[in-house]
Amino acid sequence: MYRRFAAAAATILAGALLTLGFSGTAEAAPPGFYQRSHHASLAECDAAGKAGRHIWGALYFCEPFSPSRPDVYVLWVRY
Repeated sequence: MYRRFAAAAATILAGALLTLGFSGTAEAAPPGFYQRSHHASLAECDAAGKAGRHIWGALYFCEPFSPSRPDVYVLWVRY
């Protein structure tokens, strides 16, 4: 009984947080793009994107993780 209640409460809480907009930066990318990795600099991120072109093709881009963390770059790829 306790486990069912805890699972239901966690599901409701997760749904409420997503509805209120606490889902992170995943919506920032265009449809079809996925986060591949995080890097310490823009040059490092671009090098990783170029190195993996044989896997995801030439469509990739790097962007800062968030306004509060501009020192971390996210590599977005399209499979």
